[in-house]
Amino acid sequence: MMEKLKKRLQDGHAVDEKGYFESYRGNIFRGRMSIEFQDMFNAGSGDELRTKAEAVHSSSMLSYNFFHWIDVKHPFMWKGVKYTKVLFEVKMKTIQKSNAPANMDVVLISKDKKHLLFIESKFLEYTVKEAFSLSKGYEDENRWYNHAVDWIMLVKSVPKEDCKYMGGIKQLITHLFGIYGLMCKDGETIDYATKHCKALKDITDLAAAKKEFVTVVFNPQERYDESKDYKDYERLFGKFRDVIKDVKGLERVQPQWLTYSDMWKEMKEQIKPKELRAFLWERYMRFAEGTEE
Repeated sequence: MMEKLKKRLQDGHAVDEKGYFESYRGNIFRGRMSIEFQDMFNAGSGDELRTKAEAVHSSSMLSYNFFHWIDVKHPFMWKGVKYTKVLFEVKMKTIQKSNAPANMDVVLISKDKKHLLFIESKFLEYTVKEAFSLSKGYEDENRWYNHAVDWIMLVKSVPKEDCKYMGGIKQLITHLFGIYGLMCKDGETIDYATKHCKALKDITDLAAAKKEFVTVVFNPQERYDESKDYKDYERLFGKFRDVIKDVKGLERVQPQWLTYSDMWKEMKEQIKPKELRAFLWERYMRFAEGTEE
């Protein structure tokens, strides 16, 4: 009989029957978060620290625990780029002229401020049934900020699959809207982003900065029930990514798939302090496929 990872994650932790801590502090390394990071999460959507962040399976706290240590004194090297600044819950204006932003889980800024790594974090979201739902307003070209991309073709490229987590593809698309919005020449979307994230104001040419977009997904060991849903979403993501390679104007930034196991292999020797590495192993990575301490 297979185990449920969501239940296994609760072992040894003071959580209620649904797997929630009394406070998000029980869910993070050493139980402390800087005021700077608290402000980032509180400025996001959905009162994150007082709701979802309390869940033992919180994706936002998984990403916080993994990336919060990165700074000038503790850089993270990734694909030859030295990242020295981490942001959480970054608001970006989408291509539709509305007030609803796209919230990026993590953004890493390089030391030279010429590289931005956008990270969408997924823990067990793919185990929840969520339909693909996107406003028809996105098909109205008069509401677009960035006309370089064929957004209609992008939306129509969504695979007609019977996958539980179709909502993940919708989120991919809105994040692409936001990232490409930062490349607009009129600057309106850049002004929106810098207004809501002061750290982005320090980037001299935000539109020209090299951008990468990675979805980092937790991949459970095969003995857990959730591994099937993980594999289903991985297949869906792959099909969507293959189709949109031919979408006009989408060449500059394509969504990439990465597992937390892949990230762990690159990151674990760089993590400071060493106690954090032990925390991440015990808390998460011992349950992931293809990892070692």
